[in-house]
Amino acid sequence: MSVSDTSARQSALDRLTANAPFLARLAELNLDDVTTFLNEGTDAALARVVPPAVDDDIMRTLRLWRGRMALLLALGDLSGEHGVATTTRLLSDFADKACDAALAAAFAERVPDEQPRGLSVIALGKLGSHELNYSSDIDPILIFDPETLPRRSRDDPDEAAVRIARRMVEILSARTGDGHVLRVDLRLRPHPEVTPIVLPESAAISYYESEALAWEQAAFIRSRASAGDRALGQGFLNAIQPFIWRRSLDFRQLREIGAMSDRIRDHFAQGQAFGPAMISSAGAAASARSSFSRRCTSLSMAGATRRCASPRRSMR
Repeated sequence: MSVSDTSARQSALDRLTANAPFLARLAELNLDDVTTFLNEGTDAALARVVPPAVDDDIMRTLRLWRGRMALLLALGDLSGEHGVATTTRLLSDFADKACDAALAAAFAERVPDEQPRGLSVIALGKLGSHELNYSSDIDPILIFDPETLPRRSRDDPDEAAVRIARRMVEILSARTGDGHVLRVDLRLRPHPEVTPIVLPESAAISYYESEALAWEQAAFIRSRASAGDRALGQGFLNAIQPFIWRRSLDFRQLREIGAMSDRIRDHFAQGQAFGPAMISSAGAAASARSSFSRRCTSLSMAGATRRCASPRRSMR
């Protein structure tokens, strides 16, 4: 270990404890992790942090694990040992593993003798493209297979899936004395005001083949089966590829894209007075419009070339 490495790590810790009360508290609670970071570096410290076992204390152990990960990823970022791409990738990997652990715990509570299967987490947005940041929530769509989902003998498949999904979300997002793991937003599913939080695979495929809107097509540019039954999730994504990557855009889609662009412009133009807030809003608006334009280009081109079909390759 060079003197420059030691200096960079100590500087990262000093800045963290001076300016981030939440992370400073985590540093006090996880002194062994801090010592490993200072002596051996971020990757060595992260290697010692493993997902917790599924047990009766999963609510607490997941939150303690999240705290250790947040601390070390911040130190790796501040010390320069991890770049932006590495940090966002590791944050996304953590979210995937947390969803797997919460789902496994939910299954264990309902059907303790069965392996988790038949329910998949489809990641969209930043999680879908492995670009989660420190403050991101996750916006997944949950699907299930009534034929393979383990359930109690008297349970209806749809009801069993909803119970398991609701418990998974509670494990991740409920605030306890140890904080929360992830904020989960399930409103990107079809008709969220009337549909259950987890959808049968066949119903979801039918919706995206026949009723989905342009914004939903755009949302699936950055999608992947991120947790749970990944084979089920990948099968679902394979089935709706013609919806996501169409060979051409029809006039209805073009009108919807224009309407979305208008809404983006109007949202950032409302009630802005000149000053720092306006400058910040203008920058956010420009970023949103730029991202939106690139996604539309991906949608219009990918059906013909299919080169943009991977979440990481699709234009952000």
